[in-house]
Amino acid sequence: AQAWHQAGAWSLRGGNFLRSRLRQRESTRMARRHEALLFARTSAKEHARNGGRARVVEAMKVVHKTAYWGQMSLGTPPQSFKVIFDTGSGNLIVPAADCSMPGCAPHRKYNPKASSSSAFVTNEKGEGSSEITFGTGQVSGDFYKDNVCIGESLCFEASFIAADKMTTEPFHQIPFDGIMGLGFKDLSMGEGFNIVDDLTSRAGTNSMFSFYVSDEDDSEVTFGGYRPELLASDIVWAPVKKESWWQVVIDDITFNNMPKNLCNGECQVAVDTGTSMLAGPSDLVDQLSSMVNAKDDCSNFDQLPTIGFQIGDTVLNLRPDDYMDKSAAGCSFSLMSLDVPPPKGPVFIFGDPFLRRFVTIYDRSKPAVGFAVAKHSGVADEIAASSLIAHVGGG
Repeated sequence: AQAWHQAGAWSLRGGNFLRSRLRQRESTRMARRHEALLFARTSAKEHARNGGRARVVEAMKVVHKTAYWGQMSLGTPPQSFKVIFDTGSGNLIVPAADCSMPGCAPHRKYNPKASSSSAFVTNEKGEGSSEITFGTGQVSGDFYKDNVCIGESLCFEASFIAADKMTTEPFHQIPFDGIMGLGFKDLSMGEGFNIVDDLTSRAGTNSMFSFYVSDEDDSEVTFGGYRPELLASDIVWAPVKKESWWQVVIDDITFNNMPKNLCNGECQVAVDTGTSMLAGPSDLVDQLSSMVNAKDDCSNFDQLPTIGFQIGDTVLNLRPDDYMDKSAAGCSFSLMSLDVPPPKGPVFIFGDPFLRRFVTIYDRSKPAVGFAVAKHSGVADEIAASSLIAHVGGG
């Protein structure tokens, strides 16, 4: 990737730094946002094996078991951070050096005084700070601009939030320092805050990035395209319905490739790398659970259908292993209930179980999301591809 630097262009040095920062803050406004998906609380079926509350707690515990985070750096000289790459939000957020709350304590913190290329900034609305509430938890902090590097050579200038307040839950427990939102511009704090747009306009990459997720240590995010050798099928493209989340339309839900007329023409799906859950509108999750009719004792597990999501004449399938929780204690339907209000909802959330089956490709220029069966070692790839991406009716 082409590197792009402008070191020192926004520098505020020495004794002038604090005074300049305070003077600007006094005249700025605070932006307030709500991120519905990241750290979302979900509810399980009331008749779930261990009760609804226990299932919610269990879901919260595993919501970040996945390996979608990586290294990036901010500043000159670079300050390193681990961030989650999240297609369901739109801002880069890292803890600030002046954050003393427990939510910041375990994490690396951004120190603007230690960077010669750091600057306090405001957006086009005159806002110089923000408060963001998540499904669980809240952060607030000031806006900065600095050099951002993903890996060693993909570098560009971007605006971001340095959080001086982070609630204990969930931030004290998460294994990464911050969040790199890869959603669309309407989720961002303003001009220059959207990482996906910055990658194209400032870093010189093309407008595509992709995720490959596995149970091993080889999960990866690729900026500027995708790696064909990780694909076990052709790519199925779905246009983005609304440029906010990476949200696409499916025509129906299928069982063993047969449509079930559950979508009344269309269902919305958000492809979300920031969560390990599969979730959907509570009424449809109830219907699906009843139709699957999985026995608590797992006695009919081998007879359970594939559940598919129809895009045109193509079906993207999940196997029982993907949508069921199976353990020594028994079996339960693992789709969680998450009711997102209009205009974005109602919506299904495709998280970890889906992302492990399919490489997902995000093309900003179309915009569209591409799906292809992920090629994992030890799997009969052609057989997997033919069953995971199929045609309506199975033909």
